[in-house]
Amino acid sequence: MTKKLAKVTTETRDYFADTFTVYYLEPTFKDKLTTARKFQNCVNYYLKHKKVEKWPLDYCFRNQTEEERKIILRKYWLKYFSFLLDEQQNIQHINQRIQEGKPIKIGEDLGFIRMSFTRIMMKALNEERAENLKQKKE
Repeated sequence: MTKKLAKVTTETRDYFADTFTVYYLEPTFKDKLTTARKFQNCVNYYLKHKKVEKWPLDYCFRNQTEEERKIILRKYWLKYFSFLLDEQQNIQHINQRIQEGKPIKIGEDLGFIRMSFTRIMMKALNEERAENLKQKKE
């Protein structure tokens, strides 16, 4: 059972990317301190750090179907954030949610989202620190 939960499948990748889509595109702006809002700010910080020119909203158009948007954003999230799937704990958590048939919605899965934005920020800050050290040596 644990081996099955530890395997990265297409379904795992899709669920991971769809979770990012939900938490990035659907935050409530009433409370600036909600987890979804913090997650959005963290993703924005990371994308600025990576000097990414096109952001997730640049891929969303009015005439798109929900399915088209989902496919495009899945590729986007996996391109920039697939490093989070390198951790067994994340894979097991996602596969457990898939097995239980739990839908993705804001307010659920907060531990995974908080852990994700912590890892994203750590990666960005570590890369910035490494760049600064490299510049000081030169």
